[in-house]
Amino acid sequence: MLKVKDLTAVIERFAPPELQEDYDNSGLLYGDPEAEVKGVLVTLDLNEAVAGEAAAKGVNYILVHHPCIFPSVKRLEYSLPVHRGFVSAIRNGIAVYAAHTSADFAEGGLNDFLMRKLGADTYFAAGGDRRAPRIGDLSEPCTLREFVERTAEALCDDHILYSGDDSKIVRRIAAVNGGGGNEENLMTAIASGADVFLSGDFKYHVIRLAKDLGYAIINFGHFESEMPFVEMMTGYLKAAGVEHVYGAESLERPYN
Repeated sequence: MLKVKDLTAVIERFAPPELQEDYDNSGLLYGDPEAEVKGVLVTLDLNEAVAGEAAAKGVNYILVHHPCIFPSVKRLEYSLPVHRGFVSAIRNGIAVYAAHTSADFAEGGLNDFLMRKLGADTYFAAGGDRRAPRIGDLSEPCTLREFVERTAEALCDDHILYSGDDSKIVRRIAAVNGGGGNEENLMTAIASGADVFLSGDFKYHVIRLAKDLGYAIINFGHFESEMPFVEMMTGYLKAAGVEHVYGAESLERPYN
């Protein structure tokens, strides 16, 4: 009989909590460690729709990427959809575990998974730091414009923005999933010899810097670059022998 504590241990073998950033709140957010696990729903975010889907499927463990609560949260605000979803899970006796930056930085984790989706045969963490951008070489070099199209297709993202010379040949890429479009990661990408840096949530001054340096960047959607978490973790849990594992179907992308 698989218990909540057993499933938590399975997840943490893949994504150890000690890998997470200081600000993060990965770990078991709610649940009786001794309760029997009837099934698992894997999702990027938790809201009322996702909690309702878990209840309808008869599962009592939600594995979420983005934590419902952070250390700075002092109370559950029922006006916030994410908190209503969390309360709904509690009312239905559903355990909630968040694997956030712990899953991003894990060996074979979300950043590595992203590199494979982008077509990199080989890749590594810059400077050997698992919190740094992944640097990889494409199995099939192409022009920047072609690579933008490949990225859009691989991530099912039709909102991609980019800057750079369309005809530039892309052989080596640097990437950070989610909201990693900061100046530090950009400079690491440049120093690594990558032809383009991909991430989300770029600040304007970082875009301006890349443009003025003549360096190519691709700004993909935060949601689209992290939705592979569902595919990655459902695959991992099933391979680990966990039964009744589902990917959330009710979570909508945050924009049209």
